[in-house]
Amino acid sequence: MTEKEFEKSLYNKIPLTKVMNFNVLEFTPYKVRISAKLEPNKNHMGIAFAGSINTLMTVCAWSISYINIKEIDANARLVLQKSSINYLVPIKNDFIAECVLLNDEDRNNFLKTYNEHGKAKLNLKVYCYDGENLAAKFEGKYVALKNI
Repeated sequence: MTEKEFEKSLYNKIPLTKVMNFNVLEFTPYKVRISAKLEPNKNHMGIAFAGSINTLMTVCAWSISYINIKEIDANARLVLQKSSINYLVPIKNDFIAECVLLNDEDRNNFLKTYNEHGKAKLNLKVYCYDGENLAAKFEGKYVALKNI
């Protein structure tokens, strides 16, 4: 699936992403990058709304979970079990979230556990940038469940 194909799929699965003007820049099993325009996501102070930043980062990690689990089960359900976010600096421009799966062992364990038990967890980190500046850090635990 290309970035544009996934972007259209994302807009259908999570309609809020279209309203928030998310654009999928990179979509691979090891790296997902999604951008958001400031204009539809700014708050009363003219900076990025914290909820928009959180949504972008949540969706970014969900997307890397999605591309990996769909390789072995097109019907798997994905849910966010737990997350935390740390806002470091105000975002004054369009912004980008990036999630990188650095460890093959984590990916392989996630897929193996899912195949054996019908559910698996994947811990992910996402970084959000305003240009070159790191603006927020996110950690989330995603759970893949067999759709019964």
